[in-house]
Amino acid sequence: MPRTAERSGARLWLVAFIGFSALFAGWAFATPYNGPPDESQHVLRAAGVVRGEIFTRQDINGGYQNVPDSLYPGFCFPTKIDVPASCEPEPGGDERIRELDTTAARYNPVYYAVTGWPLLPWPNWRGIMLTRLLTGAAVAALLASALVGAVRWTRHRALVAGVVAATTPMVAHLGGAVNPQGIEIAAGAALFVSLMALVHEQRAGINRAAVVLAGVSAAVLVTPKFTGLMWILVIFGVVLVPSSKDRLRELWRSAVVKRWSVVVVLATAASLAWTVIAKPADPTGWDRKQSIGMILKHAFLHAWPNNVYQMISVPGWAELEMPRLVYVVWIMVVGLPLLAGFALGNRVERWRLAALAFGAFVPLIALELLSANRIWFFNQGRYFLTAAVGLPMLAGYVLVRHGFTAEHMRSMTRLFALLTLPIHVGCLLFAMARWRSGLKSFNPLEGEWTPPWGAVLPIVLVVVGAGVLFAAYWWASRVPERVHTQPAEPDQVTAPAV
Repeated sequence: MPRTAERSGARLWLVAFIGFSALFAGWAFATPYNGPPDESQHVLRAAGVVRGEIFTRQDINGGYQNVPDSLYPGFCFPTKIDVPASCEPEPGGDERIRELDTTAARYNPVYYAVTGWPLLPWPNWRGIMLTRLLTGAAVAALLASALVGAVRWTRHRALVAGVVAATTPMVAHLGGAVNPQGIEIAAGAALFVSLMALVHEQRAGINRAAVVLAGVSAAVLVTPKFTGLMWILVIFGVVLVPSSKDRLRELWRSAVVKRWSVVVVLATAASLAWTVIAKPADPTGWDRKQSIGMILKHAFLHAWPNNVYQMISVPGWAELEMPRLVYVVWIMVVGLPLLAGFALGNRVERWRLAALAFGAFVPLIALELLSANRIWFFNQGRYFLTAAVGLPMLAGYVLVRHGFTAEHMRSMTRLFALLTLPIHVGCLLFAMARWRSGLKSFNPLEGEWTPPWGAVLPIVLVVVGAGVLFAAYWWASRVPERVHTQPAEPDQVTAPAV
């Protein structure tokens, strides 16, 4: 690959990384402790892991960690939309070790060891904030890699618009939280881009960079949560079945593919072993005496519509719904390429889209329905995003194979950026108003609670992040000089410079 293209790709990665990092940091600095979903549970797990407490005393909900009392959260404002975060004391103070229960006590310790080390010297706001920022940096690195891969490895940059559509405000919220979910989602996006490039875009030769990204993202995907084992099967299955046998044989003969395959197998085996030993997915509950009709009524009228909203943006503990127009616009952004892909695709492409949609939603929904009478409805929209982020990307790939030119994809990417980036800013401002005043005022600069580093910093960060990402998306969607307006043939691949 020409050195100019390599340097240009590195510059785009750096710009995108800065943009994503600033966006996520805005959420990190704007959000009170335990404001993001389940954050306190993950903080307690991280604080225990970095003190060497990998296996813990278990209870029916999770287990116990011996951690500083300064990290013990209150629970006066989560789920209560009209209660500002000022009702809770700030983290810090008494650092005496105390046994505290957490639902995350059985989770794989790797994520907590990598990102949670600041909690060892600083079991207070500083440690929590640094852990949030480390999580955000990991999410940003994976998403920036997915964006650069979509630019450099796909004809007419087919997957770029999908990356824009898939990066919802909920992903940004998780990127500014102590929660492994954001890393899992970003790894799913990076894995999908790299596999599509290796298997379907490149007909000959080995793209070592794509192999490395696929190996890293797959290993990351299976590690933090037990659901990663399911998602890796879904993503690999959708991309590989069907595919060219000759291409698969060529990939398997590559030494670099074999080496990274070993890494992924070892990571998967380690994750499976942890799941079997620690049993993080062992649910508890009781007979709620709900009929099938009552369960289905709740699913269709409440749970599943809320899941759609939550995939886009319902910050906090699933209590803060955004203004309805946010969801209308984002559903249109995702729906445009998806419906067009189903309409224009051939039988195999439609199957692939349908299979990805099935794999992203049906397993968790089926498990939820089967266990609803015992543990009620446990799914949140963010749970589906790890595989669902691939849907708009796959749709973009189908569109390019059926008449969409580089100019079409450029227009779509830039339109999506113009529609979605202001929503990112608006969602943060609305969430700040909720946490600061309980929505007594929509002004994010006033309220009873004040973010620990002030209210101006997160607003500046999210605006800067959105601006830098707009520049990255604009750059990523440029039409290279060598690419003309005619559609790419299905068996041709362009690898333009960024």
